[in-house]
Amino acid sequence: MTNEELQQIFFVECEESLAAAEAGLAACQAGTHDAETVNAIFRAVHSIKGGAGAFGFTALQAYTHTFETLLSDVREGMVDLTPGLVDLLLRALDVLSDHVAAVREGAPDVDDAAVVAELTAAQGGGGAKPAEEAVAVAVAVDDSGPATPVDEAEMDFDLDSLLDDLVGVDEPATADADEAAEGWLLHVRPHAGAMLNGGEPLLLLREVASLGGECILCDTANVPPLDLLVPGQGYLGWTFRMPAHVDAAEARDIFDFVGDDCSIAIGDDAAIPAPRIASDLPAAGVKQAAESRPQLADSAPANAAADTAAATPPAAAAGQTIRIDLAKLDRLIDSVGELVIAQAMVAQRMANQGISASEELNLLDSLTRDIQESAMSIRAQPIGTVFSRVPRILRELAASTGKHVRLSLSGEATELDKTVIERLGEPLTHLIRNAVDHGIESAEERLAAGKEADGTLTLSAEHRSGRILIRIADDGRGIDRERVLAKAVAQGLVSADAQLSPEEIDNLIFAPGFSTAASVTSVSGRGVGMDVVRQNVKDLGGRVTIESHFGKGTTFTLTLPLTLAIADGMVVGVGDETMVVPLAHIVECLRPEPGDLQAMGGRHMINLRGRYIPVLPVGETIGIGGSAPDGERGVLVVVDTEAAGKAALLVDHIHDQRQFVIKSLDTHFHQVEGVAGATILGDGQVALILDVDGLAAGAMNILSERQAA
Repeated sequence: MTNEELQQIFFVECEESLAAAEAGLAACQAGTHDAETVNAIFRAVHSIKGGAGAFGFTALQAYTHTFETLLSDVREGMVDLTPGLVDLLLRALDVLSDHVAAVREGAPDVDDAAVVAELTAAQGGGGAKPAEEAVAVAVAVDDSGPATPVDEAEMDFDLDSLLDDLVGVDEPATADADEAAEGWLLHVRPHAGAMLNGGEPLLLLREVASLGGECILCDTANVPPLDLLVPGQGYLGWTFRMPAHVDAAEARDIFDFVGDDCSIAIGDDAAIPAPRIASDLPAAGVKQAAESRPQLADSAPANAAADTAAATPPAAAAGQTIRIDLAKLDRLIDSVGELVIAQAMVAQRMANQGISASEELNLLDSLTRDIQESAMSIRAQPIGTVFSRVPRILRELAASTGKHVRLSLSGEATELDKTVIERLGEPLTHLIRNAVDHGIESAEERLAAGKEADGTLTLSAEHRSGRILIRIADDGRGIDRERVLAKAVAQGLVSADAQLSPEEIDNLIFAPGFSTAASVTSVSGRGVGMDVVRQNVKDLGGRVTIESHFGKGTTFTLTLPLTLAIADGMVVGVGDETMVVPLAHIVECLRPEPGDLQAMGGRHMINLRGRYIPVLPVGETIGIGGSAPDGERGVLVVVDTEAAGKAALLVDHIHDQRQFVIKSLDTHFHQVEGVAGATILGDGQVALILDVDGLAAGAMNILSERQAA
């Protein structure tokens, strides 16, 4: 595996560590944390530091050293975890995220001086040594000459006392098999590379101790005379008696990102691995250590059998994962799409020849669907990966607007396609910024209105009818429809005498260039945010709806497809053409009786259980001749639309309902109004996939032009 591939794995693991630290700090902020929460935050930051040292990202490594030192002080009770400190740690995590992004993108180093100063000032014991000194712990071993002589006058200390302080025992004990019958033994020996990469083995030993490990032996047999001692070299080994309830895998996790630079062995009969000193390394050993990604720490091959010692607690079963190149996964999805088309062709050919579906064909259909669902589930990711960015956005908005907002999340485990996830970040960011800047009032206004000083933003996600619903709700002032309408009239978006429904007024905020902000700020005021939201969601095949109550708050609901590759649809006939209506939009189908349709305001309406909804002739809207001239000779497909709410699409026939593979028209042709894409039917015919929302908007425009004429 190349160094670039290893770095990509490191960056993925950085994202996981950042998410874990964010979750832990959120628990600390909410007051629901415990000691293990702080340990998890520390491990996340420490893991990033270890990888940064391995790849030579010195700025990232130096920053994480300062960060983890403060976290270590918190773990050991030297520093109290106050609300102010939690806020500092959250800001520090934001800077850490910027550092990771900088090294990933090859950008200049992040200016972290201010945060580093705050972190250092908050540390216990007078603060930690400077981060530059921590990085400089790595001492180059030059084969071309002897080590630099050490001034003995500067080495005035008692080695035995130093070792006692280091391991935390008064006297080194021996690891007799007769003592402490319960528990199991963990043998640890860092090598030179553990420090050459900027690591601190002492932090690893403290982590072992935090699991309940008791240091019963420090092996000093390999410590040379002081005049031969090389700073940064590994000479010591430790044996810990671990409690029986601690799992061996949990102890191994401590040594993640250390790999071959630290040997560990488990079991009462396992010997402490012999030290590997600099002379044992190949000439390019230091460089190789810096360029190779550390793997999960394990014992040396000679001691591998010791892991199965009888005293070792059984490891808990864990799910296995494998990272796959996204391009390979995309090819798999494409192949599954072709399989769906091929299966439909076989079914169509048999139907054309009058052959009824056999048991084997039904089995093929079932297996094809299972394969498609399994392949799509591989690409699925929890929406929590998008939601995890929101706390930082709220912190930044709090700094710029002075509004403090509590975040409530639900449905973070809801999964949808990775492609949708990647393109969801921008519209969500716009909606959140809009909610804080325009929706949630200042603390003074909220208190005057009988609300709590801090606002509340609620994010939720759920699956419904083959689509995903994402809601962004605030408890702010709601949409001031009078002000919105007045602004729209002033900007020429609507006429002064226009009679608009509340829903139509709400949708005016999506108009290009529309904004109710009194001035342009870094947060809003240019009138491009909400327009971008609607366009991005529309590009994803979804729609945005608004529900607002003045003085109580506003809820934006994004309705999105679970995937952009394969979907279910209804095949319909319009004139001489065959088209597909996405099933997620369809409410019901009906054939109207004579007199059901009534002309109102220049268009046909149908009374659907006491509610009149517009009838949209598909053929007329997109310019297809030969279609049914009126609803009484066609079929009405009732759909949910963004522009007209519920509407009835007038088509000639309904042929079938089946899965279809979505092909983009933009790639092979160009964008067509009212058409979302194309697919290949079982008979090889290309069918257009209707853009229900675009079709409704087009029909409404035609009606407006007629009324104007």
